[in-house]
Amino acid sequence: MKKSTLLLSTALITSTSPLSWACSYDGQFNNPFSESYPGSLDIAIATQQAIRAQSIERPQSLEGQKGLRRASWWLNLMVGLYPELPSDTYIYLVDSKLWSKYQSDKKLSVHVDAPDAGAQILLISEAALHNLVIKKITFNTAIELGLIIQS
Repeated sequence: MKKSTLLLSTALITSTSPLSWACSYDGQFNNPFSESYPGSLDIAIATQQAIRAQSIERPQSLEGQKGLRRASWWLNLMVGLYPELPSDTYIYLVDSKLWSKYQSDKKLSVHVDAPDAGAQILLISEAALHNLVIKKITFNTAIELGLIIQS
């Protein structure tokens, strides 16, 4: 088998594997060519533009359990700061592919499975989340900058 055919076969197999759906904090290989949630690329581009324009700060990069703990902490701070967030909303961190769910009892479950079609979803990057919790930007400003998409 030719080397290019083998590489293509491997890429196709890994892009359909449930492991490619894992968040980056799982320590699993994330296929950069795999489909992320629709709108994620728009958030990533808006985040980079906001960082370049110095509208927001880039947080320090953390991986593994440290990164998951920090993201969980920031998510809990965000839902506390913005009580207008509708209950039963899924929150997707586009850069780490981390799903969370803000529930009707005002609790946040972090690292949950992706929602079914029709669920209420908020897309955000970790940089935008960081800037929300340090109050460099407001929730409305984040929406205006394209750093948050609600569907």
